[in-house]
Amino acid sequence: MKERRARRNTLTAISSAARDLLFPPRCVGCDDLLPPFAKRATVFCPLCRTAWETAMTEAADHAAADAGRGLVYLVHYRPGHADGVPEKLIYHVKHQGDPRVFGFVAERLAPRLLDAAATLPTRAPVGEDKPLLFTYPPRRRSAVREDGFDQAQRLAKALAAACEGNFAPLIKRTHRKTAEQKTLTAEERAANATSSYILADTAAEVVRDRTVVICDDLCTTGATLNRCAALLVEAGARSVILCTVARTDSHRGGKRDT
Repeated sequence: MKERRARRNTLTAISSAARDLLFPPRCVGCDDLLPPFAKRATVFCPLCRTAWETAMTEAADHAAADAGRGLVYLVHYRPGHADGVPEKLIYHVKHQGDPRVFGFVAERLAPRLLDAAATLPTRAPVGEDKPLLFTYPPRRRSAVREDGFDQAQRLAKALAAACEGNFAPLIKRTHRKTAEQKTLTAEERAANATSSYILADTAAEVVRDRTVVICDDLCTTGATLNRCAALLVEAGARSVILCTVARTDSHRGGKRDT
């Protein structure tokens, strides 16, 4: 296992260096050039990093309270603030697919996620814990075709690696013709999510007595995440944690009714 991890890290470092040569890294917040060949995931210039850290501090109290209820995230997302640093990072997660960005958020989400998992009231007796199991709600096919990737899948894989957990595609999309969640009310989102997601065929065999982490980029009303969580609990999951990069801020026009 250690040899495989070391080999994977070496290959990742080589591919990262090659990518920096061909595509010099730029700040997610302002698009300024960043120093190449950084050993750790670097996505912000100093000014935008300060803005990001300020956003994390502003969200800290809500994030700590929500983590106690099983929802882990880093910052608030403010609808209509496209120039904000957190909002620009979410845009990159959704549409750019830069591995550096996924590595950056996974590195910061991992300790919060592990803390939340360690304090779950349904935690198994000492010695019986299994690695966290990571999964995601699949994106619409049209969105995957347009951007070339599924951001929730990439986030789940990055977090599984950062937490030394397991990854499995446990949820399937029905691909019925349904509306986009962002166009719907909270009630319509819940109904839409119910008709959009089902368990994968082998999910019940994998999730029994496991702590499962459902990953996505953004939580607004929580309809999609809660639908997936209910499916996994019905299949025998011991407990479920919801993990996103950001949560929509109710104080600036969003909703917080997870």
